[in-house]
Amino acid sequence: MNSIFYNNNAERNLTDEVIRQIRTAKMWVKACNLLFDDPDILRELLDALDRGVAIFILTNLEGVSGEVYTENLTGKKHHAKQTIQNLFHSQAIKRLYQAGAHISGLDGLHAKFLLTNVGTGVITSLNFTPNSVGKISELGVLLDGKEFDEAEEIFDHLFLRPDRFRFASYDTHFSYARPSETIDSGRLSRLSKIKLTLAPTGRGRGEALAECDIHDLRDEIFDIINSTSSGEDLFIATYSLGPQAVGPNGGKLSDALINAKKRGVHLSIVMREEKRQIVKGVFIHYHKDNHAKIVMNSRRGILFTGNLTTESFENGFDLGVTLTPEQISEARNFIEKLIEQTMQ
Repeated sequence: MNSIFYNNNAERNLTDEVIRQIRTAKMWVKACNLLFDDPDILRELLDALDRGVAIFILTNLEGVSGEVYTENLTGKKHHAKQTIQNLFHSQAIKRLYQAGAHISGLDGLHAKFLLTNVGTGVITSLNFTPNSVGKISELGVLLDGKEFDEAEEIFDHLFLRPDRFRFASYDTHFSYARPSETIDSGRLSRLSKIKLTLAPTGRGRGEALAECDIHDLRDEIFDIINSTSSGEDLFIATYSLGPQAVGPNGGKLSDALINAKKRGVHLSIVMREEKRQIVKGVFIHYHKDNHAKIVMNSRRGILFTGNLTTESFENGFDLGVTLTPEQISEARNFIEKLIEQTMQ
């Protein structure tokens, strides 16, 4: 059974898998995503509520307006502006709440994963937006076993310790006060192949993550790059790439890529055209619509929800899962398709 799912051109098997999992759920769905404004996903969640399935939503209630961006030239940080998409996200959350869904908000959240009582789920780059669901290139991996159990533990721990917020869409529905018990990342078991960024954030109030300090998603990405040997292929797909992003030992991402090339590693990097970055001496393929995120060689790989940037490595909440050899083989086919499309 395939366990890598993707959206690319007319193929939307990742979207199909997300919908299949929601439809298969009999008791509960736990959905973590930055945005919830896709009408098809919203309809599936509402239908699940109608048939008695409990829905738990963990999201950034501010949508993308809670994101922080750093200007390349000045280093100045600024928040994304409110957009029509954020309003649609708010409307979707309102409908889910009114239909009986349980909603919790976390400032700095960027992670995207889905879990169901059947014991399967998916970690993915897919936002629940019309663009991600129906148009652009995305990637996801099936969750089960120990990885499913740990993802559920993470979801539950964060869901019960939300940031303080008052959520409103035309009118105010509900508000949360910060619970007395804060997020304690040391209480998470961390025994599976799940890797995290769980750390303080400048988005919103950011109170819930104030004491967290997990960066092993970043560490795994750098370790895969640095451990790739001469003659090996290193495949990287990302939405955005920050050459100045720093690894666990203080080295820059650009230096890690340049050193890999000097060792004789065969680099195949694809990133979103609109986020074009240049790493001197390293060739990058620029793709018109890629939003998938993966780093892998022939032996090791990780599929994740963030980007190869300082913000994703250091702040907020993102996660990924290391891949099996079979999953690496499946994902390689997807990245090679992306690269072929950049040449057309």
